[in-house]
Amino acid sequence: MKLLVASTLVAGLAGLSAALPSSAPSTPAAGETFAIDNAHSTVIFRTKHLGISEAYGRFNSITEDSQLVLDAEPSKSSLRLVVAAESVDTGLADRDKHLRNADFFNAKEHPEIVFESKKISGKADALEVSGELTFLGVTKSVTAKARQVGKGDTAFGDHRAGFVADFTFSMADFGVAFVKQSPGAVGPEVSVTVSLECIRK
Repeated sequence: MKLLVASTLVAGLAGLSAALPSSAPSTPAAGETFAIDNAHSTVIFRTKHLGISEAYGRFNSITEDSQLVLDAEPSKSSLRLVVAAESVDTGLADRDKHLRNADFFNAKEHPEIVFESKKISGKADALEVSGELTFLGVTKSVTAKARQVGKGDTAFGDHRAGFVADFTFSMADFGVAFVKQSPGAVGPEVSVTVSLECIRK
C-alpha cells in the first residue's frame, strides 16, 4: 500500500513539473528572409523648388537585389534596398530626362541607389534604422524612423510584412552637380518615404 501511494505521489509530481512553464528564457524566432514586392512598394521623395514650393517624385523600380531579414529581435534584422536610378518618375518626361543625366542621378554611370542597414533598434511600432546610403558612388550614413504596418498570412497564399520609413539627406553631401551649379534652385535637402511590402521566401 505504501509503495502504491509513493508511486502515485511521484507520478503526480512529475505531471505537475511538466505542466509548469520552463524557467529558461525563450529563444527568439530565427531571422526570416523576405523579398520586396515591387508592385506594392513605393519610394517617394520630395525637395524644395526655388525655396518656395515642394517638388515630388518617386522611383518605380526596386530591384531583385533588395532583401529584408526579419527577426523577433530587431537588432538581428537587416535590410538591403536597391533602387534603379533610371526609374525616377516625376510625371513630366523632360524633367525625368534631366534628373537621369549627370546634373542629378547620372543613371548611366551610377545605375543603382543602395541602402544597407547597419543597426536596427526599437520596437515594431517605433524603429530606428541606421545604415549607409550609396548615391552617385558616394556612401554616407543615414538614419530612418520606421514602423511595422502589419504582418501575416495573406489571400495570395503567402506570408507578408509591411513597413514604412522616413529619412532625410542632403544632395550636397553626395556631390549632386546641379546643386553646386545652381544653389537655391532645388533642395539641397531631400526627404524620402519608403513603403515596403515584403514576401517571405
